[in-house]
Amino acid sequence: NVRTVYDVACASGIDSIMLVEEGYDVISSDAEENMVAELPKQWYQRRVRGVLFALESINSVLYFTIGMPSNFARQEDRPCADGREARVWHLYVGDVDSRLSNYKSTLLSILEGRNVRTVYDVACASGIDSIMLVEEGYDVTSTDAEENMVARAISEKDRRVAGGDARFVKWRVGWGDWLDLVDGAKVEHPEGGYDAIICIGNSFTALPDFEGEGKTHRRALKNYRDLLKPGGVLVIDHRNFDYLMAHKTLPPASYSSIYYNCPRVYNIKNELIEKDGKIVGMVFKSDIDVSGTELEGDSDVFLQERDGKMVPTLKLNDIPCYLHTLKGFGGLLESVFGEGAEHRVLPDFKERKDVGDDYVPNYWIHVVVKQAIN
Repeated sequence: NVRTVYDVACASGIDSIMLVEEGYDVISSDAEENMVAELPKQWYQRRVRGVLFALESINSVLYFTIGMPSNFARQEDRPCADGREARVWHLYVGDVDSRLSNYKSTLLSILEGRNVRTVYDVACASGIDSIMLVEEGYDVTSTDAEENMVARAISEKDRRVAGGDARFVKWRVGWGDWLDLVDGAKVEHPEGGYDAIICIGNSFTALPDFEGEGKTHRRALKNYRDLLKPGGVLVIDHRNFDYLMAHKTLPPASYSSIYYNCPRVYNIKNELIEKDGKIVGMVFKSDIDVSGTELEGDSDVFLQERDGKMVPTLKLNDIPCYLHTLKGFGGLLESVFGEGAEHRVLPDFKERKDVGDDYVPNYWIHVVVKQAIN
C-alpha cells in the first residue's frame, strides 16, 4: 500500500516520472546537479501529474508542482480535474454577499476610476466575481483552466438567462489556459483588447515556475498585458507569503479572509516545505463538512470526527502554492509592464493610509496599468 516514494538516484527522472504518472507522491534527488537540471525539462515535456515533485541536489533545491495550469495535453492532468472543488465551491467560499462586501466597493472603484467597460476574469472558477461584475453592468468575459468550474459557471449563466435576466446573455464563459490565453482561450476576445483583467483569490500562486527564473510567470503576465488595451488595468493578488516565510505560519486571520469564510472547512493545514531552515513551498490541505447538503450521499464522502461528532466529509485536493513575495511579485510585474508603469499595492483591498503600518494583510492586491503607446 505504498503512496510515497523517494527515488534517491533519480538521474534524469525516468523512473520518478513513471511513478508520478502512476499516481505516487514522489520525491527525487541525485548528487549530480546536471542530472537534476534535466528534470524540469523532462517533466514539462511529459506533462505528468501528481501533487508534488521535489527535485533535489546537494547544493540546491527546486520544487515543482505538477498539475497546475500549463498547456497540459490532457484535461485529466489539470489541477482538481476530478471536479471535487467544483462540486463544493458554493460551500467553500461561504456566504457570497459577505465575501463580496470585503472588496466589491474597492474593486468597482478601481474599474470606475479608469472608465472600464470590458473586463476579463482569467480565474473565474464558478463565476462569483464575474456574476457580480455582470450585475454591475460590465461587459464580462470569463475563463478558467478547470473544466468542471467552467461548466458550473456556464450552468449559472444558462439559469439566469432562462430566468429572464438579459444582462447575462452577453456574458462570455469558456475554458482558458494562462499560458495560451491570446489564441487558445475558448472565448472570443474583443477587438483591441480589454479595459481590465482580474486574477484574484490567490489564483496566480497555483502556477509554478516551470522554466525557472520567473519565465513561466512572465509568460502568463505577458498574455494578460497583451490582452489589455493601452491604459488598461490588471488587478492581481497573492497571499502574504512574506509573513509565512518569517513566521512559518499564515497571518492570524487567514482562515476568515476576504475571499474565504466558510465554517464548513476544517482540518486546515499548511504543509511547509523547507530546505536548510528556509521555507521554499507550501501545500494547502483541508476537508469540508457537507452535512445537510445534496453531497452527503456521494461515494467519496466519508464520516470523520469533527468537534466530538461524526460528520459527512469530503477531502479536498491538496493545493501547492508558489510563494510570491511582495517585492518579488512587484519585480515580475515591472519586468512585464515596464519600469514606468503605474503600480500600486493594496493590503486586503484597503488603502495603506487607512490601515496603518501595523496592519498585517492576508493578501496583497497589485493594481498595474498598461502604458499607453506613444
